[in-house]
Amino acid sequence: MQQNVFYQPDKDAMGRILSAEEASATGVILRLAWLEGLTRDEISNLTWEQIDFDAHELHLPERTVPLCSDMARCLHTWQMLCAEYGPFVVVSEQRKARLTPQSISRLARTALDVGGQEKVRLLDLRYDFILRQLETHDWPYVLRISGISVTTYRNCLADIKKNDLASVGTPRDAKDEEFRIWKIMQAEQDTPPGIALWLSHQIGLQNEDIVSLTWEQIDFDANVIHIGGTDVPLTNAVSRILKAERDRRTPDDDPHVILTPRSRKPLSIARLSTMVRTILIRGGVENQTLREVRRDTVQEAERRQILDYVREHGSISRSETMALLGLSTNKVYNRLNALTFSGELVRINSRYYLAGAVITPEQQGDAIKQYLAESGPAYCQDIAALLHIGKRTTARILKKMVDAGEVIMLRREKRYTLLNNTAELSS
Repeated sequence: MQQNVFYQPDKDAMGRILSAEEASATGVILRLAWLEGLTRDEISNLTWEQIDFDAHELHLPERTVPLCSDMARCLHTWQMLCAEYGPFVVVSEQRKARLTPQSISRLARTALDVGGQEKVRLLDLRYDFILRQLETHDWPYVLRISGISVTTYRNCLADIKKNDLASVGTPRDAKDEEFRIWKIMQAEQDTPPGIALWLSHQIGLQNEDIVSLTWEQIDFDANVIHIGGTDVPLTNAVSRILKAERDRRTPDDDPHVILTPRSRKPLSIARLSTMVRTILIRGGVENQTLREVRRDTVQEAERRQILDYVREHGSISRSETMALLGLSTNKVYNRLNALTFSGELVRINSRYYLAGAVITPEQQGDAIKQYLAESGPAYCQDIAALLHIGKRTTARILKKMVDAGEVIMLRREKRYTLLNNTAELSS
Protein backbone atom coordinates (compact mmCIF):
# COMPACT_ATOMS: atom_id res chain seq x y z
CA MET A 1 0.00 0.00 0.00
CA GLN A 2 1.35 3.38 -0.96
CA GLN A 3 2.39 5.58 1.95
CA ASN A 4 1.66 9.26 2.24
CA VAL A 5 4.82 11.37 1.80
CA PHE A 6 6.25 12.91 4.97
CA TYR A 7 8.72 15.79 4.69
CA GLN A 8 10.57 16.09 7.98
CA PRO A 9 11.41 19.69 8.92
CA ASP A 10 14.98 20.67 9.75
CA LYS A 11 15.26 21.44 13.46
CA ASP A 12 17.78 24.28 13.08
CA ALA A 13 15.79 25.86 10.28
CA MET A 14 12.61 25.72 12.36
CA GLY A 15 14.47 27.35 15.24
CA ARG A 16 15.48 30.26 12.98
CA ILE A 17 11.96 30.60 11.58
CA LEU A 18 10.38 30.70 15.04
CA SER A 19 13.00 33.18 16.30
CA ALA A 20 11.98 35.51 13.47
CA GLU A 21 8.29 35.12 14.41
CA GLU A 22 8.28 35.76 18.15
CA ALA A 23 4.93 37.56 18.40
CA SER A 24 2.92 37.18 15.23
CA ALA A 25 0.02 35.11 13.91
CA THR A 26 2.54 33.12 11.86
CA GLY A 27 4.65 32.40 14.94
CA VAL A 28 1.59 31.21 16.87
CA ILE A 29 0.46 28.98 13.97
CA LEU A 30 3.84 27.33 13.44
CA ARG A 31 4.38 26.74 17.16
CA LEU A 32 0.91 25.24 17.65
CA ALA A 33 1.61 22.77 14.84
CA TRP A 34 5.28 21.96 15.55
CA LEU A 35 5.48 22.31 19.34
CA GLU A 36 1.94 21.21 20.27
CA GLY A 37 0.91 18.93 17.39
CA LEU A 38 -2.35 20.70 16.53
CA THR A 39 -4.08 20.21 13.18
CA ARG A 40 -4.95 23.20 11.01
CA ASP A 41 -8.61 23.12 12.06
CA GLU A 42 -7.65 22.85 15.73
CA ILE A 43 -5.44 25.91 15.29
CA SER A 44 -8.27 27.78 13.58
CA ASN A 45 -10.81 26.84 16.27
CA LEU A 46 -8.55 27.37 19.30
CA THR A 47 -9.94 29.88 21.81
CA TRP A 48 -8.32 31.62 24.75
CA GLU A 49 -10.63 29.69 27.12
CA GLN A 50 -8.92 26.46 26.03
CA ILE A 51 -5.51 27.66 27.22
CA ASP A 52 -4.68 27.01 30.89
CA PHE A 53 -1.51 28.97 31.58
CA ASP A 54 -1.49 27.92 35.25
CA ALA A 55 -1.65 24.20 34.50
CA HIS A 56 0.47 24.60 31.32
CA GLU A 57 -2.13 22.80 29.18
CA LEU A 58 -4.19 23.20 26.02
CA HIS A 59 -7.67 21.74 26.45
CA LEU A 60 -8.93 20.56 23.05
CA PRO A 61 -12.31 18.90 22.48
CA GLU A 62 -10.83 15.39 22.37
CA ARG A 63 -7.56 15.69 24.27
CA THR A 64 -5.33 17.74 26.56
CA VAL A 65 -1.86 18.78 25.33
CA PRO A 66 0.99 19.96 27.61
CA LEU A 67 1.95 23.58 26.95
CA CYS A 68 5.71 23.98 26.46
CA SER A 69 7.53 27.06 27.73
CA ASP A 70 8.23 28.59 24.30
CA MET A 71 4.60 28.17 23.29
CA ALA A 72 3.39 29.67 26.56
CA ARG A 73 5.72 32.66 26.21
CA CYS A 74 4.56 33.28 22.65
CA LEU A 75 0.88 32.99 23.60
CA HIS A 76 1.31 35.37 26.56
CA THR A 77 2.75 38.02 24.27
CA TRP A 78 0.17 37.39 21.57
CA GLN A 79 -2.65 37.58 24.11
CA MET A 80 -1.59 41.07 25.16
CA LEU A 81 -1.64 42.14 21.52
CA CYS A 82 -4.78 40.48 20.20
CA ALA A 83 -7.02 39.02 22.93
CA GLU A 84 -9.34 42.03 22.64
CA TYR A 85 -10.24 41.04 19.07
CA GLY A 86 -12.41 38.13 20.15
CA PRO A 87 -12.37 34.63 21.65
CA PHE A 88 -10.17 33.00 18.99
CA VAL A 89 -6.40 32.82 19.39
CA VAL A 90 -5.29 33.00 15.75
CA VAL A 91 -6.52 36.33 14.37
CA SER A 92 -5.42 38.91 11.84
CA GLU A 93 -3.87 41.99 13.38
CA GLN A 94 -5.00 44.06 10.41
CA ARG A 95 -8.58 42.83 10.10
CA LYS A 96 -8.90 42.08 13.83
CA ALA A 97 -10.81 38.92 12.97
CA ARG A 98 -10.33 35.17 13.12
CA LEU A 99 -8.10 33.70 10.41
CA THR A 100 -9.62 31.14 8.06
CA PRO A 101 -7.93 27.73 7.62
CA GLN A 102 -6.83 28.84 4.15
CA SER A 103 -5.17 31.98 5.55
CA ILE A 104 -3.45 29.85 8.19
CA SER A 105 -2.00 27.59 5.49
CA ARG A 106 -0.89 30.59 3.43
CA LEU A 107 0.95 32.25 6.35
CA ALA A 108 2.66 28.98 7.27
CA ARG A 109 3.62 28.31 3.64
CA THR A 110 5.21 31.74 3.25
CA ALA A 111 7.26 31.47 6.44
CA LEU A 112 8.41 27.92 5.69
CA ASP A 113 9.44 28.88 2.15
CA VAL A 114 11.45 31.87 3.40
CA GLY A 115 13.10 29.61 5.97
CA GLY A 116 14.22 27.10 3.36
CA GLN A 117 11.57 24.49 4.18
CA GLU A 118 9.83 24.56 0.80
CA LYS A 119 8.50 20.99 0.87
CA VAL A 120 7.44 20.97 4.51
CA ARG A 121 3.71 21.36 5.04
CA LEU A 122 1.79 22.45 8.11
CA LEU A 123 0.68 18.84 8.50
CA ASP A 124 4.32 17.67 8.45
CA LEU A 125 4.98 19.87 11.50
CA ARG A 126 2.28 17.95 13.40
CA TYR A 127 3.70 14.60 12.30
CA ASP A 128 7.17 15.69 13.39
CA PHE A 129 5.75 16.63 16.81
CA ILE A 130 4.39 13.08 17.15
CA LEU A 131 7.71 11.49 16.20
CA ARG A 132 9.67 13.74 18.60
CA GLN A 133 7.31 12.83 21.43
CA LEU A 134 7.93 9.14 20.73
CA GLU A 135 11.63 9.69 21.37
CA THR A 136 11.00 10.44 25.05
CA HIS A 137 7.54 9.01 25.89
CA ASP A 138 5.75 5.69 25.53
CA TRP A 139 3.21 5.25 22.75
CA PRO A 140 0.01 5.34 24.91
CA TYR A 141 0.98 8.80 26.17
CA VAL A 142 1.69 10.05 22.65
CA LEU A 143 -1.64 8.68 21.40
CA ARG A 144 -3.40 10.47 24.23
CA ILE A 145 -1.90 13.93 23.65
CA SER A 146 -1.82 13.77 19.83
CA GLY A 147 -5.29 12.34 19.29
CA ILE A 148 -4.22 9.71 16.75
CA SER A 149 -5.66 6.20 16.97
CA VAL A 150 -3.71 3.01 17.60
CA THR A 151 -4.23 2.00 13.96
CA THR A 152 -2.88 5.31 12.68
CA TYR A 153 0.06 5.06 15.07
CA ARG A 154 1.09 1.71 13.65
CA ASN A 155 0.74 2.85 10.08
CA CYS A 156 2.57 6.13 10.76
CA LEU A 157 5.63 4.22 11.90
CA ALA A 158 5.46 1.44 9.31
CA ASP A 159 8.18 2.87 7.05
CA ILE A 160 10.37 4.52 9.70
CA LYS A 161 13.52 2.67 10.71
CA LYS A 162 13.51 1.61 14.33
CA ASN A 163 16.91 3.17 15.01
CA ASP A 164 15.53 6.53 13.91
CA LEU A 165 13.38 6.61 17.04
CA ALA A 166 14.84 6.03 20.47
CA SER A 167 12.83 4.21 23.13
CA VAL A 168 9.69 3.73 21.08
CA GLY A 169 7.32 1.24 22.65
CA THR A 170 5.78 -1.32 20.30
CA PRO A 171 2.03 -1.66 20.61
CA ARG A 172 0.53 -5.10 20.89
CA ASP A 173 -0.70 -6.58 17.64
CA ALA A 174 -4.20 -5.26 16.90
CA LYS A 175 -5.75 -8.71 16.48
CA ASP A 176 -4.13 -9.94 19.68
CA GLU A 177 -5.37 -6.95 21.68
CA GLU A 178 -8.87 -7.22 20.23
CA PHE A 179 -8.94 -10.92 21.13
CA ARG A 180 -7.88 -10.11 24.71
CA ILE A 181 -10.63 -7.48 25.04
CA TRP A 182 -13.15 -9.96 23.70
CA LYS A 183 -12.08 -12.58 26.28
CA ILE A 184 -12.44 -9.97 29.05
CA MET A 185 -15.93 -9.06 27.85
CA GLN A 186 -16.95 -12.72 27.85
CA ALA A 187 -15.56 -13.33 31.33
CA GLU A 188 -17.00 -10.14 32.86
CA GLN A 189 -20.39 -9.94 31.12
CA ASP A 190 -22.33 -10.23 34.38
CA THR A 191 -20.33 -7.54 36.26
CA PRO A 192 -20.86 -3.73 36.17
CA PRO A 193 -17.53 -2.98 34.41
CA GLY A 194 -18.08 -5.88 32.02
CA ILE A 195 -21.53 -4.64 31.03
CA ALA A 196 -20.10 -1.15 30.59
CA LEU A 197 -17.40 -2.57 28.33
CA TRP A 198 -20.02 -4.28 26.19
CA LEU A 199 -22.04 -1.05 25.91
CA SER A 200 -18.95 0.92 24.94
CA HIS A 201 -17.21 -1.59 22.68
CA GLN A 202 -20.22 -3.05 20.87
CA ILE A 203 -22.62 -0.12 20.43
CA GLY A 204 -20.38 2.88 21.08
CA LEU A 205 -22.04 4.41 24.15
CA GLN A 206 -20.08 7.21 25.82
CA ASN A 207 -19.09 7.03 29.48
CA GLU A 208 -21.66 9.69 30.40
CA ASP A 209 -24.45 7.74 28.69
CA ILE A 210 -23.43 4.48 30.37
CA VAL A 211 -23.51 5.76 33.96
CA SER A 212 -26.83 7.59 33.42
CA LEU A 213 -28.52 4.73 31.52
CA THR A 214 -31.81 3.52 33.08
CA TRP A 215 -34.03 0.57 32.22
CA GLU A 216 -36.73 2.91 30.90
CA GLN A 217 -34.37 3.91 28.08
CA ILE A 218 -34.06 0.33 26.83
CA ASP A 219 -36.74 -0.94 24.44
CA PHE A 220 -36.18 -4.67 24.11
CA ASP A 221 -39.12 -5.05 21.71
CA ALA A 222 -37.67 -2.51 19.25
CA ASN A 223 -34.13 -3.62 20.17
CA VAL A 224 -32.87 -0.05 20.73
CA ILE A 225 -31.61 2.24 23.50
CA HIS A 226 -33.01 5.78 23.64
CA ILE A 227 -30.13 8.24 24.14
CA GLY A 228 -31.26 11.85 23.98
CA GLY A 229 -33.24 12.07 20.77
CA THR A 230 -31.43 9.16 19.13
CA ASP A 231 -32.20 5.45 19.02
CA VAL A 232 -29.05 3.34 19.29
CA PRO A 233 -29.54 -0.20 17.92
CA LEU A 234 -28.74 -3.10 20.24
CA THR A 235 -26.69 -6.05 19.06
CA ASN A 236 -28.05 -9.50 19.90
CA ALA A 237 -25.20 -10.08 22.37
CA VAL A 238 -25.74 -6.79 24.23
CA SER A 239 -29.50 -7.38 24.32
CA ARG A 240 -28.95 -10.83 25.83
CA ILE A 241 -26.53 -9.50 28.46
CA LEU A 242 -28.87 -6.64 29.45
CA LYS A 243 -31.85 -9.00 29.74
CA ALA A 244 -29.82 -11.27 32.01
CA GLU A 245 -28.86 -8.27 34.18
CA ARG A 246 -32.49 -7.10 34.32
CA ASP A 247 -33.60 -10.55 35.46
CA ARG A 248 -31.13 -10.36 38.36
CA ARG A 249 -32.66 -7.13 39.67
CA THR A 250 -35.09 -6.86 42.56
CA PRO A 251 -38.09 -4.46 42.70
CA ASP A 252 -36.24 -2.28 45.21
CA ASP A 253 -33.12 -1.81 43.07
CA ASP A 254 -32.22 1.58 41.64
CA PRO A 255 -33.47 2.00 38.03
CA HIS A 256 -29.96 2.63 36.66
CA VAL A 257 -28.49 -0.22 34.62
CA ILE A 258 -24.95 0.04 36.06
CA LEU A 259 -24.86 -0.18 39.87
CA THR A 260 -22.14 -0.66 42.44
CA PRO A 261 -21.85 -4.36 43.42
CA ARG A 262 -22.48 -3.89 47.15
CA SER A 263 -24.34 -0.65 47.84
CA ARG A 264 -26.41 -1.02 44.65
CA LYS A 265 -26.14 2.65 43.78
CA PRO A 266 -25.33 4.38 40.48
CA LEU A 267 -21.64 4.66 39.62
CA SER A 268 -19.74 7.86 38.91
CA ILE A 269 -17.75 8.09 35.68
CA ALA A 270 -14.48 8.09 37.64
CA ARG A 271 -15.44 4.97 39.62
CA LEU A 272 -16.64 3.14 36.52
CA SER A 273 -13.47 4.04 34.61
CA THR A 274 -11.35 2.66 37.44
CA MET A 275 -13.31 -0.58 37.55
CA VAL A 276 -13.06 -1.07 33.78
CA ARG A 277 -9.35 -0.23 33.84
CA THR A 278 -8.88 -2.90 36.51
CA ILE A 279 -10.48 -5.71 34.49
CA LEU A 280 -8.60 -4.64 31.36
CA ILE A 281 -5.23 -4.78 33.16
CA ARG A 282 -6.17 -8.09 34.74
CA GLY A 283 -6.94 -9.40 31.27
CA GLY A 284 -3.59 -8.28 29.86
CA VAL A 285 -4.69 -5.02 28.18
CA GLU A 286 -2.50 -2.61 30.12
CA ASN A 287 -2.73 0.53 27.99
CA GLN A 288 -6.45 0.95 27.32
CA THR A 289 -9.26 2.76 29.14
CA LEU A 290 -13.03 2.59 28.71
CA ARG A 291 -12.98 5.83 26.71
CA GLU A 292 -10.12 4.62 24.51
CA VAL A 293 -11.84 1.29 23.84
CA ARG A 294 -14.91 3.20 22.64
CA ARG A 295 -12.83 5.69 20.64
CA ASP A 296 -10.92 2.97 18.81
CA THR A 297 -14.14 1.03 18.15
CA VAL A 298 -16.02 4.08 16.88
CA GLN A 299 -13.11 5.38 14.81
CA GLU A 300 -12.58 1.96 13.23
CA ALA A 301 -16.27 1.92 12.26
CA GLU A 302 -15.93 5.45 10.86
CA ARG A 303 -12.82 4.40 8.94
CA ARG A 304 -14.73 1.55 7.30
CA GLN A 305 -17.62 3.86 6.42
CA ILE A 306 -15.30 6.37 4.74
CA LEU A 307 -13.41 3.72 2.76
CA ASP A 308 -16.65 2.00 1.70
CA TYR A 309 -18.00 5.35 0.49
CA VAL A 310 -14.85 6.06 -1.53
CA ARG A 311 -14.94 2.59 -3.08
CA GLU A 312 -18.56 3.17 -4.14
CA HIS A 313 -18.31 6.81 -5.29
CA GLY A 314 -14.66 7.10 -6.32
CA SER A 315 -13.77 9.89 -3.91
CA ILE A 316 -15.01 11.84 -0.90
CA SER A 317 -14.85 15.46 0.31
CA ARG A 318 -14.90 16.87 3.83
CA SER A 319 -18.51 18.00 3.50
CA GLU A 320 -19.53 14.55 2.26
CA THR A 321 -17.68 12.97 5.19
CA MET A 322 -19.46 15.28 7.63
CA ALA A 323 -22.83 14.24 6.18
CA LEU A 324 -21.81 10.56 6.22
CA LEU A 325 -20.57 10.44 9.82
CA GLY A 326 -22.45 13.35 11.40
CA LEU A 327 -19.22 14.81 12.80
CA SER A 328 -17.84 18.34 13.09
CA THR A 329 -15.41 19.81 10.57
CA ASN A 330 -12.52 19.40 13.02
CA LYS A 331 -13.20 15.72 13.68
CA VAL A 332 -13.70 14.96 10.00
CA TYR A 333 -10.41 16.69 9.20
CA ASN A 334 -8.67 14.45 11.75
CA ARG A 335 -10.28 11.27 10.38
CA LEU A 336 -9.31 12.07 6.78
CA ASN A 337 -5.80 13.13 7.80
CA ALA A 338 -5.32 9.83 9.62
CA LEU A 339 -6.34 7.90 6.51
CA THR A 340 -4.00 9.92 4.27
CA PHE A 341 -1.12 9.59 6.73
CA SER A 342 -1.68 5.81 6.95
CA GLY A 343 -1.56 5.62 3.16
CA GLU A 344 -5.14 4.42 2.70
CA LEU A 345 -6.32 7.64 1.04
CA VAL A 346 -4.64 10.20 -1.19
CA ARG A 347 -5.70 13.83 -1.02
CA ILE A 348 -5.93 15.77 -4.29
CA ASN A 349 -7.10 19.34 -3.76
CA SER A 350 -10.32 19.09 -1.75
CA ARG A 351 -11.10 15.44 -2.45
CA TYR A 352 -9.77 12.14 -1.11
CA TYR A 353 -9.21 9.02 -3.24
CA LEU A 354 -8.19 5.42 -2.56
CA ALA A 355 -4.42 5.02 -2.59
CA GLY A 356 -3.34 3.18 -5.72
CA ALA A 357 -6.51 4.16 -7.58
CA VAL A 358 -5.19 7.58 -8.57
CA ILE A 359 -1.87 9.15 -9.49
CA THR A 360 -0.49 10.99 -6.46
CA PRO A 361 -0.01 14.78 -6.55
CA GLU A 362 3.77 14.32 -6.56
CA GLN A 363 3.55 12.22 -9.76
CA GLN A 364 0.78 14.06 -11.62
CA GLY A 365 2.97 16.57 -13.45
CA ASP A 366 5.35 13.94 -14.80
CA ALA A 367 2.46 11.63 -15.73
CA ILE A 368 0.69 14.38 -17.70
CA LYS A 369 3.83 15.42 -19.56
CA GLN A 370 4.68 11.81 -20.39
CA TYR A 371 1.12 11.25 -21.65
CA LEU A 372 1.22 14.37 -23.85
CA ALA A 373 4.67 13.44 -25.18
CA GLU A 374 3.45 9.98 -26.20
CA SER A 375 -0.12 10.75 -27.31
CA GLY A 376 0.04 14.38 -28.44
CA PRO A 377 -2.51 17.09 -27.58
CA ALA A 378 -5.30 16.00 -25.27
CA TYR A 379 -8.54 17.34 -23.85
CA CYS A 380 -9.06 17.90 -20.14
CA GLN A 381 -11.34 14.87 -19.90
CA ASP A 382 -8.61 12.68 -21.44
CA ILE A 383 -6.16 13.75 -18.76
CA ALA A 384 -8.81 13.35 -16.06
CA ALA A 385 -9.22 9.74 -17.19
CA LEU A 386 -5.45 9.32 -16.99
CA LEU A 387 -5.30 10.64 -13.43
CA HIS A 388 -8.57 8.91 -12.37
CA ILE A 389 -9.91 12.13 -10.86
CA GLY A 390 -12.68 14.58 -11.71
CA LYS A 391 -12.56 16.97 -14.64
CA ARG A 392 -12.80 20.05 -12.41
CA THR A 393 -9.84 18.97 -10.28
CA THR A 394 -7.87 18.12 -13.42
CA ALA A 395 -8.61 21.57 -14.86
CA ARG A 396 -7.06 23.18 -11.76
CA ILE A 397 -3.92 21.05 -12.13
CA LEU A 398 -3.61 21.92 -15.81
CA LYS A 399 -4.06 25.64 -15.11
CA LYS A 400 -1.15 25.56 -12.67
CA MET A 401 0.99 23.76 -15.25
CA VAL A 402 0.03 26.32 -17.93
CA ASP A 403 0.87 29.18 -15.54
CA ALA A 404 4.22 27.53 -14.80
CA GLY A 405 4.96 27.11 -18.53
CA GLU A 406 5.04 23.31 -18.35
CA VAL A 407 2.21 22.81 -20.85
CA ILE A 408 0.36 24.98 -23.36
CA MET A 409 -3.38 25.27 -23.87
CA LEU A 410 -4.54 25.46 -27.48
CA ARG A 411 -7.47 27.77 -26.80
CA ARG A 412 -9.23 27.30 -30.13
CA GLU A 413 -9.23 23.51 -29.70
CA LYS A 414 -9.33 23.56 -25.90
CA ARG A 415 -6.61 20.94 -25.86
CA TYR A 416 -3.34 20.80 -23.94
CA THR A 417 0.08 20.03 -25.37
CA LEU A 418 3.78 20.28 -24.62
CA LEU A 419 5.77 23.24 -25.88
CA ASN A 420 7.79 21.11 -28.32
CA ASN A 421 4.59 19.68 -29.82
CA THR A 422 3.32 23.03 -31.09
CA ALA A 423 5.79 22.98 -33.98
CA GLU A 424 4.40 19.66 -35.16
CA LEU A 425 0.85 21.03 -35.05
CA SER A 426 1.72 24.11 -37.14
CA SER A 427 3.58 22.14 -39.80
